[in-house]
Amino acid sequence: MKNTKKIFEQRKHKRFQVKDGAYTVLRYKPVKMGKIINMSRDGLAVYYPSDGQQMTSETSELDIFIIDSYYYIEKIQVKTISDFELADKHPFSSKKIRQRCFQFGKTRSSQLFYLDYFLENFTMPRRSNKDRRQLDAYQCDTPERRNGIERIKTLLWG
Repeated sequence: MKNTKKIFEQRKHKRFQVKDGAYTVLRYKPVKMGKIINMSRDGLAVYYPSDGQQMTSETSELDIFIIDSYYYIEKIQVKTISDFELADKHPFSSKKIRQRCFQFGKTRSSQLFYLDYFLENFTMPRRSNKDRRQLDAYQCDTPERRNGIERIKTLLWG
């Protein structure tokens, strides 16, 4: 007999793809940063470099910031939902990439305001499965922005 169990969407809010240049501070000492890949009003998902071991679930708060912008939200309460290693896209790279998903906890009204601002100004609608398989052209506004993003990527991924 076939397994006909249906999978139900558990998210209350729509998930949005985040534009390039959005990062988070996952841990303060020692500093560990990650790139935000998608976000909703309930939570977000982050790629981060790993030294081969899963980060402990000690992350209870994080900061969100945008490169080349004064946008910065401090100490957002979060709960880790999942953390897993991604399949190797670059087999000769020594660094492993992990994805960690967070659910927002109790947020102050000012944080909620800035999260809504982030969703309105730094995201785009999430692509369909078919569109996700196609590679995006690398898009940057200016050469200066491109250089800033490359510097951050070098710091994060080595």
